[in-house]
Amino acid sequence: MKKLLTIELAIIMAVGLLTVPVLADQTMDQIQKTGKIKLGFREGSIPFAFVDPKVGKHVGFSVDMAGELAKYLGMRFGKKIEIVPFTVTPKTRIPMVVNGTVDVEMGSTTYTQKREEQADFSMIFFFSETTFLVDKSSGIKVLEDLNGKRVGAARGTTNLRAVEALAKEGKFKPKDIIVTETHPQGMLALKSGKIEAYSTDRSLLEGLRMKDQNPEKWMTVPFAIAYEPYAYICREGQSDFRDFVNNTIIWSIKNGKFFELYDKWMGPKGIVPIPMSEAYNTYLNMMVYPISDEWWKK
Repeated sequence: MKKLLTIELAIIMAVGLLTVPVLADQTMDQIQKTGKIKLGFREGSIPFAFVDPKVGKHVGFSVDMAGELAKYLGMRFGKKIEIVPFTVTPKTRIPMVVNGTVDVEMGSTTYTQKREEQADFSMIFFFSETTFLVDKSSGIKVLEDLNGKRVGAARGTTNLRAVEALAKEGKFKPKDIIVTETHPQGMLALKSGKIEAYSTDRSLLEGLRMKDQNPEKWMTVPFAIAYEPYAYICREGQSDFRDFVNNTIIWSIKNGKFFELYDKWMGPKGIVPIPMSEAYNTYLNMMVYPISDEWWKK
């Protein structure tokens, strides 16, 4: 655990220190001209970005952070900035940013060097780990217990690549690896018996579990096969807009909004309780980035 926390803090510090003052670029100009920002949200990445059937729209931690981004863009341009939401999937999220369908994807995307060859990324704002959701009665407690089992993961995810890599290396021998398009489809496959374990980030698995009609039937296994640093996806060559996204994250940490939203979605009374580690909490509170109280101005 201490090693993981050290890695977390080191990566956040390294990426966060790259932020620089905001200027102007094509994305910023377009937002100013239209008064709109096009946001990509996931459909089932609980608790970061998902469609709540009760209200019929996207909600979650990253959706609320998108609201903060739009608020400060509005302050920057002196007018209300409207959020135009688009639903993205693991397969479409990067292409939709790259081709300009959305200006930024704000959900629970894992930052990787390979993905950065296609798009730009914000600073890292959260860490999770790749693991599996299983039936409590399955007896699955260690990786080897998945031998001969059908496991699933979503197309285009780092989780699928991690599962496939371990299988290729012979670390475990699944009967089959089933690829789904979305996490809700993966949960449905698990419930219907098409697979016996579904893999994605622990935070997302807990979200799927908690939203199920019978959450106590399921459990996340006590081991991880990979670690997932989350960041928001931006287009290449739009560094001024990316910096504005970064500064929104930094400022939300400094003024406490980040912690307020964390508690709302992941705190003890949140939709998916994921206690923030003491070390991570302390680090966030001690951030000393050079940002002024009026950073959002030109």
